[in-house]
Amino acid sequence: MRVLETCLYVDDLDRAEAFYSGTLSLTLHGKVAGRHLFYRLDGSMLLIFDPRASAQPGDVPPHAGTPGGHACLTLDPARTDEWEARLRAAGLTVTRYAWGDRGESLYFHDPAGNVLELAPPRIWNLP
Repeated sequence: MRVLETCLYVDDLDRAEAFYSGTLSLTLHGKVAGRHLFYRLDGSMLLIFDPRASAQPGDVPPHAGTPGGHACLTLDPARTDEWEARLRAAGLTVTRYAWGDRGESLYFHDPAGNVLELAPPRIWNLP
């Protein structure tokens, strides 16, 4: 098994879209205004919901949560400095954490307060 999708919750989808599409340059796969943004990643999906809308009954079970989650996206270790500079230039506070010889993570928050991490898969001894 592997993770197919990860969900985060935000209180402002417009700000989230500007951040995830702009600052992080993720590819928007689909959206429903006022409800969700779906981003296609390499082999998985990142689903971003406004819980005020996604908690309502519909065709699929309600998705409800609060901002404050965590997601880690893969990072080529050769691009760690580049990404740190990019995030700081966007006005984000970035914490850089070394995992010994396994690499380094960059931690920062999205506009809703979710904790995001960029890290090489080898921090978990993954290829």
